Order: sequence, then structure tokens, then C-alpha cells
Amino acid sequence: MNRNSVKQLRDPTTISDTDRGFEAFCNYSEVLTGGDYHCHDYYEFYIHMRGGQYYGIGEKMYRLLPNQLFIIPPGIMHGLSFEGQLRDYERAYLNVSTETLTALGYGRVDLDKLFRSYVDQLNFTFQLDPLEAETCVNGIKALGKASGTLGGMELYRAYNEINRFIETVCSCMRKSRMIKDSGMSKSVIQEVLVYLNANYTQQIKIDELAKRFGVSVSYLSREFTRLTRRSVYEYILYCRVALAKQLMRSDATLNTIAYQCGFNDYSNFLRIFNKMEGVSPSVYREMLLLKKQL
Repeated sequence: MNRNSVKQLRDPTTISDTDRGFEAFCNYSEVLTGGDYHCHDYYEFYIHMRGGQYYGIGEKMYRLLPNQLFIIPPGIMHGLSFEGQLRDYERAYLNVSTETLTALGYGRVDLDKLFRSYVDQLNFTFQLDPLEAETCVNGIKALGKASGTLGGMELYRAYNEINRFIETVCSCMRKSRMIKDSGMSKSVIQEVLVYLNANYTQQIKIDELAKRFGVSVSYLSREFTRLTRRSVYEYILYCRVALAKQLMRSDATLNTIAYQCGFNDYSNFLRIFNKMEGVSPSVYREMLLLKKQL
């Protein structure tokens, strides 16, 4: 994966441990040449400041505007889409675990349910006014300075900062300044994305996929990679592994999970999961159980 792409969660304790539960970044790239569609098992609040072209969520495609906010819940595929390279690309993002969102609701407000209620209606993005954008970005910068393990008062201050950020976001959402997708005619590749997102656990052959949508294999391969920065095969495997990580929170056996996610046999699942995550499925599940016990 290109190192310029959005940071992914490498293990279930990266931002979900009891000490932090969040991470914050303000990044500037003079030149950005890579990026790919991906998903997380945490919330991402992404603010586009300048320089981007398009941002895809699922099959939707948005033309990027300054001070545009995206709210991306766990498990939703998303990523930059652009021709060639981006110049002077600036963005800020706050990643928050669902556990931290639950804690910030003080047992009275289900923030996860609140944000998902918008996403369920395919409302992923909102327009911040300049003051709201400045407030949010400054909050992300403040949180980004908090490094390592935070204890006591430091963690309390960080959570207060996240609450101020969420308050600004909710204020924007209440004003209903939602941004519609680009309005471009839906391309064949976007239709392919709809199909893959609904069927990636099934056995899919690229020649049959191309035939289904009336395009050549070469066109499908080229244009799909151009849009998502992943091959069709890589996209399918990525979705399967992401689903497996979610299912590992249940009591299902790893063999059962492998087949539920579309893998023919466990050895294939083991090889691909290990390659993508850097650990075996059994080790990943042990890490999940350890986190749960903390």
C-alpha cells in the first residue's frame, strides 16, 4: 500500500485501548501520487482543507470543497480519487473508536447511533463554515500534540477537546448543510462498486463481472484501479478481511468466519489475512479478547 494513503488501523488496540481511544492528524502533501479505497473499525472525521479532487464513499463520488467534513463510520469503504497527482493537498482528520464515542455520551447519548442515523440515509458529508472549520482543525491540532499514553487529567482534557469537536460537528449537522454527491452520471465502475459491495463474499470472476456490465476485462481492470487505486481482486479480498475482523468479535470459529467471508478454505484465508494485517487470524482475535478484558 502506498505510504501516502490514509493511515489504516493495523491492530485492534491502535486507537481502541483504554488509554486513548483516538488519534488526530493535520497533514499537508506538496505532491500526493497514491491512495486507495479502504475502511476502518473506528470513526473517521475527515476535513478537506484544499487540494483534493474527488472523495469516494461506497459507490458515491463527491467533488471536494474547502472546509468539507466527512463522517465515515466503521466498515464503510472510502478513499481519494484523482487523476495523476494532487498538489498542495491539505487535510485534517480525527479517528475515534466506537468505545470512546460511547464513553463520551455519558450513558445518555448514543453518539454511534446518532452518526449512523445520518449515514443510513447516505448523508456522509457536510459543509463547515470558516469559523466551524477553524474550530475543528484547531481541536484536531491540539489532540495531535497528545502523544503516547495519557493519564488522568491529560486524558480528561483530551476527551473534553473531542467533545467540543463533536459539538461543532453536531451543530453543523443540525443546520442540514449536507453536500450531495458530484451529480455526475453514474459510471459503469460505480455500478460495479455497488455490485461488489453487496456480493464480495460470493465467488466472482473478473471476466464474468466484465460480461455482466457489458465492458471488456481490460477496461474494467484499468478503470476500477483508476477510481479505487486497487485492483478488483484486491478490493474483494480487502472487503472480505474487513468483514472477518468484524466477525471475530463474535463466538464463531475462525473456520466458519473464513467461509462466511467467501474464502474457499482456511489456509487461503490464513495466508491473505496474515499478509494484509501482519498477524494471523488467531493472534488478531487474541488481541481483541485482551482489549475486551482491559
